[in-house]
Amino acid sequence: MATTTFQGVVRSYGGGIKGTHTPTPVTQSVQISFDPTQSSATNVRIGTSATSGETLTLPAGAIPISFMTIGGSAGGTNPTIDIGSSGDPDGLFNEVDCDTKGSLKGADGALAVAGGLAASITVTASVGSSAATSGTVTGVLTYAMANNGVQ
Repeated sequence: MATTTFQGVVRSYGGGIKGTHTPTPVTQSVQISFDPTQSSATNVRIGTSATSGETLTLPAGAIPISFMTIGGSAGGTNPTIDIGSSGDPDGLFNEVDCDTKGSLKGADGALAVAGGLAASITVTASVGSSAATSGTVTGVLTYAMANNGVQ
């Protein structure tokens, strides 16, 4: 399958009619991985490796929606992680369950605002209030782009 990359915001009428219905942004998701034992904000990686692959940078205007854990950490008592930026380590998601497959967390950090991110950020992860002892956390981060709906 071909890979296509472009700079525009993808919108859809959802099967509706142009001029009658409002176009809305399509949600976007990316698989990320990271080491849940890192005490300082460490860049997350795209894919299933915590140590190799591209880092994730979200564009200005991105509105984080959720993070779902697919593969988790090991050890610790109810371990959690924070997802954010180097300037605000829990700015996107605070205290995410990182050892239970299928855990879903809504965006609840200070960077998650109605108008979207004020500036582009490189996404980081670090230990939450209860540390894991090992493993790699893999999950899906979902976001939408702020858009005015003008046709």
